[in-house]
Amino acid sequence: MICGIRVSHDGGVAVIEGDRLVFCIELEKLDNNRRHRRLGDLDQVAEILRAQGLTPADIDRFVVDGSGPEPDSTEPARIATLVGGRPIELTIAPYQDRPGRTIPLARHRFSGHGFGSAADEYVSYHHVDQHIMSGYCTSPFAARGEDALVLVGDGGSVGRLYHVVAAARKVRSVATFRADSSELSTLSSLVRQAASLPSKLVVTGESALDVKWNSRLRGIVEEIWIPPFPDDSGAAIGAACCEMFRKGRNPALRWGVYSGPRVKVCGVPDNWRRQLCDERGVAELLHRNGEPVMVLSGRAEIGPRALGNRSILAPATDSAMRDRLNGIKRRAADRSVAAVCLAERAAEVFGPGGSDPYLTFEHRIRPEWADRIPAVQLDGTARVQTIDAAAQSATARILAAYETISGIPVLCNTSANSEGCGFFPDVTAAARWGGARYIWSEGYLYTDQAPARQTTRERGWLPRDWSQTSVTW
Repeated sequence: MICGIRVSHDGGVAVIEGDRLVFCIELEKLDNNRRHRRLGDLDQVAEILRAQGLTPADIDRFVVDGSGPEPDSTEPARIATLVGGRPIELTIAPYQDRPGRTIPLARHRFSGHGFGSAADEYVSYHHVDQHIMSGYCTSPFAARGEDALVLVGDGGSVGRLYHVVAAARKVRSVATFRADSSELSTLSSLVRQAASLPSKLVVTGESALDVKWNSRLRGIVEEIWIPPFPDDSGAAIGAACCEMFRKGRNPALRWGVYSGPRVKVCGVPDNWRRQLCDERGVAELLHRNGEPVMVLSGRAEIGPRALGNRSILAPATDSAMRDRLNGIKRRAADRSVAAVCLAERAAEVFGPGGSDPYLTFEHRIRPEWADRIPAVQLDGTARVQTIDAAAQSATARILAAYETISGIPVLCNTSANSEGCGFFPDVTAAARWGGARYIWSEGYLYTDQAPARQTTRERGWLPRDWSQTSVTW
């Protein structure tokens, strides 16, 4: 059993048992914390483990993600943190390998802390290694035991290309180049000219959150994979995967995207009504009232994007819905709103369509659908999460029922969080925020009993540059 830990910004704790992801808890998704929250105190590792039914004694190896203020350094870094409220410095691996001087996936062993266990040691890998391994080990290539290229665009303007050799459990550096428009031609030339390199590509690092960039990379390789947590939100998983890849039986991680913290059970907030309601009831409400409904269901998604378990869903049939959702979320008026679409009909509505379960690529809206779902389009394109109607997901059941009622297999999907914070952990936090009149959670519909006709500006929902605008329910 391996516990991966990210201490600095985007702090988190992940546990892998054998080759199975047990959970990944990002600090920002607990207690309505701020986005990119650090692991403030190393004692929190034991607290998180206990909350998930484990103890530090259950863990065979603690693995800490490497980092450091000087990315070019080859020396171990020291990160300031706390233990029981007392300041300490934790020694960790340097930020990244240096071609010709150090090797990828180098294992650094340290002593001096056991994270609540009897052992007084832990290991650490380069920060760039966690990007490589979180991307590769969750990929279909790893599941098939195949080699792959991994492109890491993280921490500045330099792109780094690696070759993962599955059978030998090795990673070798292939090339570094600028992460700009020249990267595409450089990568294309490398793949085309080097017969020894696989034509399968994993893309990780913060740059992999750019759906337009991902779509451009699609055409230069046979197959591409981008995990739903390519940025540092996946660092705890990646750190644990480094150890699993080197020491475990399998190079592939068995995982699911809904592996975050469970929604907390709470009472009925003041001035709210609770009633039993199934997924079809939510679909009927969306179709009949045209109101956004917040969904807080099961375990949270891992990574930065809402994928149905911590989402605000809304009809996409009125272009004003985009303005309304952006107002609720205090975002610029020209921000796009993502779509969630039944996978079975994605190619009918979008081009290229096909499977895109993690909002990874850009899609064109087909002309015949442009006027039917205007809320999710921007310049004729959309960010799309595809979801299988048969999936074991509340949002899948809501969307399937909505399609049966309306004939439209698409809803708006934006994240259920307040400005600058992670996903809402429970109904009480969401109700306190006040941005949605309806919240659906674990088979119950919660309805705000405040007067229905109230402007978003009166409730303080609009960003400052919307001060002259009044949007009414």
